[in-house]
Amino acid sequence: MPISQTDQLFQLIKSLSKAEKRNFTVYANRIQDSDNLKYVQLFELMDKQKELNEPLIFSKLKDTDKSQYSNLKRHLYKQIMISLRLIYIQKKADIEIREYLDFVDILYSKGLYLQSLKLLEKAKALALKSNNDILFLSLLETEKTIESRHITRSGPDTTENLTALALKTSQEILNSTKLSNLRLLLHAFYIKFGHVKNAEEHERINAFFEDNLPKLDIKKLNFPEQVYLYQSLVWYYYISLDFENCYVYADKWIKAFKSAPQMIEEDPDLFMRGFHYLLTCSFNLGETDKFIVRLDELEKFRKANYKKFSPNSQIISFMYVHHGRLNKFFIQKKYKEGIAAIPGTMRRINRYRSKLDSHRIMVFYFKFAWMHLMAKDPGKAIDYLNDIQKMEMGALRQDIQVYTRIMFMMAHYDMGNIEIMEYLANNTKIIASKLHDGNALQHKAISFFSKLVRTPIGDRRQEFRKFLEEVQNLKYDPYEKRAFIYLDLEEWIQSKI
Repeated sequence: MPISQTDQLFQLIKSLSKAEKRNFTVYANRIQDSDNLKYVQLFELMDKQKELNEPLIFSKLKDTDKSQYSNLKRHLYKQIMISLRLIYIQKKADIEIREYLDFVDILYSKGLYLQSLKLLEKAKALALKSNNDILFLSLLETEKTIESRHITRSGPDTTENLTALALKTSQEILNSTKLSNLRLLLHAFYIKFGHVKNAEEHERINAFFEDNLPKLDIKKLNFPEQVYLYQSLVWYYYISLDFENCYVYADKWIKAFKSAPQMIEEDPDLFMRGFHYLLTCSFNLGETDKFIVRLDELEKFRKANYKKFSPNSQIISFMYVHHGRLNKFFIQKKYKEGIAAIPGTMRRINRYRSKLDSHRIMVFYFKFAWMHLMAKDPGKAIDYLNDIQKMEMGALRQDIQVYTRIMFMMAHYDMGNIEIMEYLANNTKIIASKLHDGNALQHKAISFFSKLVRTPIGDRRQEFRKFLEEVQNLKYDPYEKRAFIYLDLEEWIQSKI
């Protein structure tokens, strides 16, 4: 269902901070006319409501028919965006550069082309500092237009330098475009196929990567080219289950940012995403010391910069830091301490719920459930697993949906609910049979629980020993790594023996 114009306006108003609301009020009060009074009134009415009640709002706007009301909403939305732009122009270099381009166009249309050139120099310096090649090329093209139409007495050297710089920048943009395309294609590949599951799929991702990787001179790459390349390599090795190399290129990604510190301020989200992959890889590799050092570094960065973060950056920092904190408890096997940290994470989830997709919430709930199960609180684990199963996920992350049901059986076994185990096993088997990327661990786990129901109590410990041996043998299969990332069955089985 499409979002209505009113919903969009209401969501925008509710997303404003106190400072942004104050800035809008100051901005709006500069315009003194009847329309201004009405759209400020509309703003105040919507701001006071916790839930949108449009009939009530409309009834309080006197002398306004439906046609005027629709125009008023459009006008208010536009004025809020203009006031926000005035704030963000001080924080985002690309907004400031685009404003310079607008000013250049205005000055040029008045015949003040020398002033235009002077302003272009300021804009070019800012574009270079922020590594914004696309806007830098726009500035160069504008400068070329002015130089080609007027005698500016810049001299032939300036012209030659200008054309050479335009060619160099266009090539860098082409490289960046090809690399960002590769990054996006790899992301789409992962969504469609997931991690590699056998040698044939490994060959397919290898061929896919080589066919789409542009020829580059690594030593001459600028910042955007470097980061796009490292992102692509991180995705490639992540899909290939090669977490050692994935870590190496995530580290290069972070180092590229540290070598251009102004870019950390310009794009903190991408910087933190690099840390997320460092943490993910070190966790998957079981490298506790590396994991703790990287998490501490991310925590310090977040604490030092949180007040400067945009709301989106604050949400991203929450996801990566809290995800890392939970994994720290797992990697150290401090499950009861992990349970104590869950309420704080839940408060953040509830605060940001409207802005978090179901997949991210599902991953958090899955970790909560596993934490409770390993802390010998299967009842609470079942609560979180039930919440996951109620989510409308469709085909998204079917692997975690199957692991959820396997953990569900584990929790019910710990609760002593043996009478429903056969039903749960059959239900999980049906769901897993529809899964295109099922793995041996899933099938063996379902088979084990189906058999366990019919096994006399005195013989169950022996069945657990047999199952443990099967699980341990699977760990040597390079294509079964992904199964143990999500569900460490081995530890749970050992607790039964």
